[in-house]
Amino acid sequence: MDAKIFDTLLEPVFILDQEKRVSYCNEPASLLCDLSVRKIVRSQPFFDQLFRFSTPVEALQSLSEIHDPTPYQEVSFQIESGKTGKVQLTLQPFPEIDGKKRWLVFFRDVTLEETLQKKYRAELEQKEDVIKDLQVAQAELEKYSKNLEKMVDERTAEIQTLNRTMTALLDSLHQGFFIFGKEGDCLDVFSKACLTTIENNPAQKKIWSVLGLSEKQVPGFKNWMTTLFSEMLPFEDLAPLGPAKYAHSQGLHIQLEYYPLRSNQGQIEGVVVVATDISSLVQAQLDAEKERAHAKMIVTLVQNKRQVQGFLQESEALLQELNQELSRGLNADQKSLFRCLHTLKGGASIFSIQSMVQQAHESEGLLSEWKTQPSTEHFDRLKQSSLKIQDYFQKFIQDNEPILGSQQKRDSRWVELDSRQLNQFYPRLPETLQLDFLQQFLMEPVGEYFNQYQEVVQSIAEQEMKSVLPIQLRNGSLPVLPEPYSQLFSTLIHAFRNAVDHGIESPDRRMELQKNPAGQITVSFEKSQTPEGPWLLIEIQDDGGGIDPAKIRKKFADRGQSLDQESDQQVIQHIFDSQFSTKEVLTETSGRGVGMDAILFSAQQIGGTAWVESKVGVGTQLKIKVPYLIHWPETAKKAA
Repeated sequence: MDAKIFDTLLEPVFILDQEKRVSYCNEPASLLCDLSVRKIVRSQPFFDQLFRFSTPVEALQSLSEIHDPTPYQEVSFQIESGKTGKVQLTLQPFPEIDGKKRWLVFFRDVTLEETLQKKYRAELEQKEDVIKDLQVAQAELEKYSKNLEKMVDERTAEIQTLNRTMTALLDSLHQGFFIFGKEGDCLDVFSKACLTTIENNPAQKKIWSVLGLSEKQVPGFKNWMTTLFSEMLPFEDLAPLGPAKYAHSQGLHIQLEYYPLRSNQGQIEGVVVVATDISSLVQAQLDAEKERAHAKMIVTLVQNKRQVQGFLQESEALLQELNQELSRGLNADQKSLFRCLHTLKGGASIFSIQSMVQQAHESEGLLSEWKTQPSTEHFDRLKQSSLKIQDYFQKFIQDNEPILGSQQKRDSRWVELDSRQLNQFYPRLPETLQLDFLQQFLMEPVGEYFNQYQEVVQSIAEQEMKSVLPIQLRNGSLPVLPEPYSQLFSTLIHAFRNAVDHGIESPDRRMELQKNPAGQITVSFEKSQTPEGPWLLIEIQDDGGGIDPAKIRKKFADRGQSLDQESDQQVIQHIFDSQFSTKEVLTETSGRGVGMDAILFSAQQIGGTAWVESKVGVGTQLKIKVPYLIHWPETAKKAA
């Protein structure tokens, strides 16, 4: 079982190993600890270090003896920052990972729930008193009914008053409130809010019909209901197993909660269902997530102004190329479209522009559909989707203009120098020294254009549950004029994605191979002189599993193509083929087979080339050789 299934839960979830170290937690769990998910997963602290519980949690004392889910235990806690709260927690075995036992710890934060429950219990107690008063009144009515018409009228009036009072009380609630018995029949008592929360009048209907359950869901619900009324287990443990949400036709988020209605002898006579509209709470959580993503984007923009400028210029060029291809209609070049969309998505992901990332990903899917089923209808859908990327790009610029600056400033790279120094120095330089001036003031260390990939690598590693050390830069101080390499540097995101996703193994696998659990990516730069002129060599190396030529040969064999005449070194160069990928599952990280093609294309555009060298089990080197440029060449040179 993949632990990522818990990423979308709103309740905290931890996974512990035999030593009670935390090997996984989701976002709500990290918020409960006031720590980031990355810090917890990377440091793998002992669970006891994260929380100090008011009473010992018995299940934590003997993990190896837990074979079934434990009953919920309610405890108060305090974390290192001093924050306190109250939770209910349960432990249960989790499927083994690489032969190692794991246990799941599921939290339910009851700090707010406890307050709400007290409120609901008080309201329920008031309603039970009203019902008891009604039952007493009915008994008195039967006793004096014979020949006591006046008494009957009086009691009837009292009952009507009580009914009106109870109806008014129920209708004053903003929550749906109704009761069902052990046969599944709903009573006539319900609140008016049911008409909006569960969209119907539950009186005299079957509970499964009221909740809108499908035919497949009804048998399971009946089994739960039978277990509930027989009290084979405590009601508090069984209630959460019932339907937790009502599928509202208008998209509202309706939460369902269950409370027992007991007789004087303590037996369950009915179950009270409380339907609460929590749409505003869910929306608030979504808004908070958007705010966090936006804040992250702003920080990235401020910290990486040069890289942002390169991204803007490159995106404008790619969008122009994309529009030109789309204008060709059904004759559009699919390879160019794939390269543009994939590179736009990669660049946007660096700066957390989720609208562009999602739209480009959708367009890639539509492009695949058009390729599989070429038709005007599929192309029109692709075109409409792709044109929206331009709209999101312009909105991003408009929303962040105070940070990005004016169009004039974005169109060129600004170098901040003392104007007095320029005025005194530059006019007196002869033409022979102006090149030196260029190298001194306009060239920059090449390593600065790779710092942006540190966060990219860590983000992908976190998604893939892998551990990667910070990127090592060798000879990063080598000066280059960045403009000629702008497009090439942007496409290298695909190399780092591949290094983490395809190359570096999981920590457990690396330990089995006697490697450091954390992978290493190294980037080196070298300038060389040849008779054709100076060259720049960029090497991106990882210490992962390497590229297996056998897998590539099998891929081609499955297509009916043979690579028997090619050496292993020649075979692995096929990773540069357009839309070729060894990935079996398509994700937002990889699987399109477009990234390496974009790198080779960008290198060739400035007269260079790219190739890979790899050894299975040792790692992979991506080598890019391009002219060492101090201006845009009129005629691109070919790599030696």
